[in-house]
Amino acid sequence: MIQRLITFVVILSTSLISAQKKTLTHADYDLWKNITDVKISDKGKLIVSTIETNTKRGDGYVEIYNTQNKTKFKYSNGYDTSISLDENYVVFKKRPKYQLTRKEKKEEIKKENRTKDALFIYDVKNNVIYDSILRVKKYKMPKKQEGWLVVENFKKVKKKEKGKKKANSEQKTDSIDNNAPMAFKQNYALVYNLKTKQKDTIHQIKDFILPEKGKTFYYTLKNKKDKQKDIGVYEYNLASGAKIAIDTTKYIYDKLAVYKDGNQFVYLSAVDSTAIDSLKFELYYYKNKGLQKLVNTPDKNLRENWELSKDQTPFFSDNGDRLYFYSKPKVVYSKDTTLLKDEIPQVDVWNWQDKLIQPEQKSKSEQLNKKAFLSYYNTKSSQYIHIQDHTIETLSFDKNKQQQYIVGSTTSPYDIMRSWDYPWTKDYYVINTNTGNKHLILKNKGRQPILSPDGQYVLHYDMKEKHWFSIDLSAIKKTNLTKELDVAFYDEDDDHPSLPSPYGFGGFDSKGNALIYDKFDVWRVSLSGKEKPKNLTQNGRKNNVEYRTKMLDSEQKNKATYCNKELLITSFDKVTKVSGVYTLRKGKLIEKVRPSEFRISSYKKAKNAEVYSYRKENFTTFSDLYVTTNTFQNSDRITVVNPHQKDFKWGTSELFSWKTYDGKKLEGIIYKPEDFDPSRQYPLITYFYEKRSDSYRNYHIPRPSASIVNPSYLVSNDYIMFVPDIVYDEGKPGASAYNCIVSGVEALEELGYIDRDNIGIQGQSWGGYQVAYLVTVTNKFKAAMAGAPVSNMTSAYGGIRWKSGLSRAFQYERTQSRLGKNLWDGFDLYIENSPLFGIPKIETPLLMMHNDNDGAVPYYQGIEMFMGMRRLQKPVWLLVYNEEAHNLKKVKNRQDLSIRMMQFFDYYLKGKPAPKWMTKGVPRVQKGKDLGYGLENTRASSITPSSNE
Repeated sequence: MIQRLITFVVILSTSLISAQKKTLTHADYDLWKNITDVKISDKGKLIVSTIETNTKRGDGYVEIYNTQNKTKFKYSNGYDTSISLDENYVVFKKRPKYQLTRKEKKEEIKKENRTKDALFIYDVKNNVIYDSILRVKKYKMPKKQEGWLVVENFKKVKKKEKGKKKANSEQKTDSIDNNAPMAFKQNYALVYNLKTKQKDTIHQIKDFILPEKGKTFYYTLKNKKDKQKDIGVYEYNLASGAKIAIDTTKYIYDKLAVYKDGNQFVYLSAVDSTAIDSLKFELYYYKNKGLQKLVNTPDKNLRENWELSKDQTPFFSDNGDRLYFYSKPKVVYSKDTTLLKDEIPQVDVWNWQDKLIQPEQKSKSEQLNKKAFLSYYNTKSSQYIHIQDHTIETLSFDKNKQQQYIVGSTTSPYDIMRSWDYPWTKDYYVINTNTGNKHLILKNKGRQPILSPDGQYVLHYDMKEKHWFSIDLSAIKKTNLTKELDVAFYDEDDDHPSLPSPYGFGGFDSKGNALIYDKFDVWRVSLSGKEKPKNLTQNGRKNNVEYRTKMLDSEQKNKATYCNKELLITSFDKVTKVSGVYTLRKGKLIEKVRPSEFRISSYKKAKNAEVYSYRKENFTTFSDLYVTTNTFQNSDRITVVNPHQKDFKWGTSELFSWKTYDGKKLEGIIYKPEDFDPSRQYPLITYFYEKRSDSYRNYHIPRPSASIVNPSYLVSNDYIMFVPDIVYDEGKPGASAYNCIVSGVEALEELGYIDRDNIGIQGQSWGGYQVAYLVTVTNKFKAAMAGAPVSNMTSAYGGIRWKSGLSRAFQYERTQSRLGKNLWDGFDLYIENSPLFGIPKIETPLLMMHNDNDGAVPYYQGIEMFMGMRRLQKPVWLLVYNEEAHNLKKVKNRQDLSIRMMQFFDYYLKGKPAPKWMTKGVPRVQKGKDLGYGLENTRASSITPSSNE
């Protein structure tokens, strides 16, 4: 009796507190902000965060945190931040207020006359804004040089004089007198001294490039009167302010590149031409005030019948000894110039022997047109070395672009098979960059080899042999590094009908050894194979904890991170889904951040200091930013991004496990309202996508939907949401979904608080397909929403993924659809797994979204489902967002989907009035005028088809 009373009091008090809070509505999305960018200064003194409204419909801010004195500085609408090398200044751009931008768009003010971004400079020592510059387009600050920056400004706009009428009615209001200052005619640049605030102006700016350090930079000028011809290319001396003309005789200057100390500069230029597409570019090299032409067109230093490519920017090796540039074969078209444009046929010719099918060629047309091959000029020996040709499509370099060996690859021998086979494979070559000679080292392999830091080895995972190998590049000697180990390094739980991928690579340690993962632990392997592999974390498999390393150096992305000279390791408990942080000290894990109720992610490290930031979250706690300056002994929360959450009714999350009909044990997530009452009956919406239980600790920002339901919105509005994991049997994706999802829902019903008569289901893409399938085999769900569903696997199999231009066959045979057979060998599987053929059995009302620019699932798949249900007079609605892709991008459309999707579920699962778009539709003549959100006066007992009259 006492226990019941206590339970009643707890429920009552929780309900009273919750009753004082607001329920989330679609109008509240604009309140939520997110951290979109975090920068840490090299020495760790400053952490600069950019916080933006999640919908972009509102104002954000930049927040600067000083780790030494723990002070903060906040400035509205700041973004695009930079920290000076000496940590004395923070530079950022500031957007105009959202409402001002909106007002100017509504009043149709010309784009060039609208309020532009401003540049602000924050003085760290004095904690104040030091200076500002209006109408800024972009700015650049050297990475390793302090004291200056270059700002490009939009041309100035003359203000209209009030009360003064135009002298000539034909004169345009934005016209500029020919005698007006240059700043009013076109964009200009300011060279800005941070210490003195002095500015030097460069008019008619086209482009500029800054070295990492040094006292010079380079720029080009353009006269807008002559829209094609450039004025010249110049050097700017920061010490004297002198502007030195390098060349002013060419037609165009492009693709500027500079060595890190500023003492070597290169660019492409072309002589005058009557047609832009016929420009012939040459490569010029500038050093010690001397200008040298390195590549002519034609040029003996290129391959025969090759020319310099105009589409790629040259670059230098780290030591400056190599200047890399691109060239390609000349292409001569046999075009009949006697034909008029309207006499030339427009036809795509598909050939069964094409390496790439026509849609993929179209998707990659720009890439294919710009395809070029890499060579370098040795700035010491004046030699030209060609390291790439037609047989090499991509190159994998060392960090400094100067080691002897690199890796090249090509997909060409296997391009045709990519239409149906997976994993996609390549041939890999070792290339001697000193000579350009290449040697085949791996044939028909599915994983990219990784260059070792010393350039002597590559590390490679062989998907067929399921082992890690090293290859000595000088001796071309291959060594199996894991053959003696009795643990799997491939994904043991992968249920796709294809070769499984490895668990992953954790970087190279401080001695050049490779760190690789099994399901739980981190292993160290010697690339020479002479040392026995070692399990560094040891207890992961025993404790069901996944350990992983971090690679936080942006300049050495394959280097494992160390914390105070100890290997940094993170953990994820596969049972509780919590995160922790450790270091490895003398072979033992030292706990730094105790695993608790949070997920930890988004780690960053100062380049030259033991200062780290990370984000920490769970379902009720936004992922604010934390910082530690004492090797994780303690951490401070430094942002409070969404304090208003406390005013809203939220919810809780919990893990739930059950057994499927065939006995598999699975996990899922249950989201409940914060004032949850176990004696009540709640409507349920089930959402799913493969396995999601590891996301149990994730926070979900209330936001308009790109395609799926939002957990935070649902629980705030007294829904319960269930997210079950799904595992698949080959050839049975539909039946597997039924086995996992419906069994999970039925297990959840046994808990007593689910309204069995009001259960909905929602999914997108692969989840959308499963929703469409499930309503053909069960009436468990009262309402269903499917985003971008495949309805007919027989027609989808032969279709195209329009964004990539790829055939869809491979995904049915080898990847997500998991059928494991081609259409002819597995015809029955394609039929029985296709929702289209089960439409006569459907009794569940279905809402679909399938957009007319969907590049992943062909739009006609949604149409086939809709037309079939319409023909058989099954309740169905199809939302087609124009010029939108697989998931919605535009906020206005996301908002619309959120409203319609919840009106649909509220009608069927809560008994609320139906919106008019469901009862009467939205005729074409009303599109954009009447959205149909309005609710009927009373709840209709059923929705019948409308004539749309």
